[in-house]
Amino acid sequence: MMQMAEQALSTVPNANADVALASHMAENAYSPVSSMNAAVSLASHTLSIGQEFPDVDTCRRTLKDIAIALHFEIRIVKSDRSRFIAKCSKEGCPWRVHVAKCPGVPTFTIRTLHGEHTCEGVQNLHHQQASVGWVARSVEARVRDNPQYKPKEILQDIRDQHGVAVSYMQAWRGKERSMAALHGTYEEGFKLLPAYCEQIRKTNPGSIASVVATGQDNSFQRLFVSYRAAIYGFINACRPLLELDRVHLKGKYLGTVFCAAAVDADDALFPLAIAIVDVESDENWMVHVRATEASWS
Repeated sequence: MMQMAEQALSTVPNANADVALASHMAENAYSPVSSMNAAVSLASHTLSIGQEFPDVDTCRRTLKDIAIALHFEIRIVKSDRSRFIAKCSKEGCPWRVHVAKCPGVPTFTIRTLHGEHTCEGVQNLHHQQASVGWVARSVEARVRDNPQYKPKEILQDIRDQHGVAVSYMQAWRGKERSMAALHGTYEEGFKLLPAYCEQIRKTNPGSIASVVATGQDNSFQRLFVSYRAAIYGFINACRPLLELDRVHLKGKYLGTVFCAAAVDADDALFPLAIAIVDVESDENWMVHVRATEASWS
């Protein structure tokens, strides 16, 4: 018997081998970036000498947001655990910022800032700093409210709100990263299945929950769940007849859901057991049927 709790369940093959790409080309040029002396600002985007950041990652994200908002691109000159130096990507432009770590604390602070741009900035809709990570952060709140937020809607909203064009692939990957940040990754979910089954059995005595892996890489094969309430209801209030059905899963990883259901006194379907399997096969069907039969035996 596999030690499922100690080994991580790996996932079934990736279903998205091909993802269409789409991008919007610039139709209008942007006006030059405004010059500023002591600070760079646009709405809530502001840099000033002495400004502090909780860590260097927050500093990078802030500079990236400002660069996109003000339509100029930055080039990283130095980035390590103690300092972060960036300059405008346009040759000859004096814009430059130097951020250093404060002694004894994880905080970073802006030591020097040359906030004046003499370049014309980005003159089209494409921006070097508009990475997948930036897209993910930009749409995270929207994805939280609407998990069905489509990549096409994402790239259009980013263009309308930020004046930046991203590809379909960037939008798709950005949404996937946001979903992972909000709910965890698919891979992390597979790893939790043994503990999930244990909790079902512990908190619902009489319930049946099991997960099986296969191969040297401990790949997921099948999950079976039948709750005690469903078993009790089938034995005491349903006709002695089961209906079997299945539905194929879509998404990052493929699979199939099996369902065994009875008919209650109101002629309504009464779910008894479900299983999620890696593929629909005779073996998986037989295991599902036998496990369902064993639940009331």
